Amino acid sequence: MNELNDRGDQAKSDLRRRQVLDAATECFRREGFHGSSIARISRAAGMSAGHIYHYFANKEAIVEAIADRERDNMAHLVQTLAEDTDGGNLVARLIRQTAQTVEQNSDPAVVGLMLELAAEAARNPTIAQILQRSDRAIGDQFVDLIHRIGSLSNLPIEELRLRMTMIAAVIQGLAMRSIVEPERDQDATVRLLNKVIKAILEDE
Repeated sequence: MNELNDRGDQAKSDLRRRQVLDAATECFRREGFHGSSIARISRAAGMSAGHIYHYFANKEAIVEAIADRERDNMAHLVQTLAEDTDGGNLVARLIRQTAQTVEQNSDPAVVGLMLELAAEAARNPTIAQILQRSDRAIGDQFVDLIHRIGSLSNLPIEELRLRMTMIAAVIQGLAMRSIVEPERDQDATVRLLNKVIKAILEDE
């Protein structure tokens, strides 16, 4: 019985944390980091500020949890690439995910949060360190995937990281461009992004 109660308590705690993170994500996107007080986040989450502090010490801790969630999302993508039943090298596997990646990074909510956190990181060393740690962890996951499937595994790790960084830079740049080009041809974008991926990742 105690084990069942513990599981129920953990599930309730996880749900509460998700509520806070969802509310904070929306607040950061709409109001900015500085405009999103704990009081404002608590109202958006439908719980007291005391409940917020029970799960997160401050806004920086909330940002770290949001970054962790993004890292988990990327881990899911890595797992999807690893388990791709159509197989092939890294380029082939990534290209099968390009359309979904472009769609996600054209979502105003995703882009708004990305820009806000990047802007805050430029001002706040603590936020910068949080995002840097998350980015390194994501890079580690992709390097591990590369070695698991054998693609480009002959290259030095730093070269692999740099190539993945260049692809990430293009995708993030497209996300920002979606603000000024909301009617951009998505099919053409996918086609050209695939060419970029091939140019960067295909064995020389």
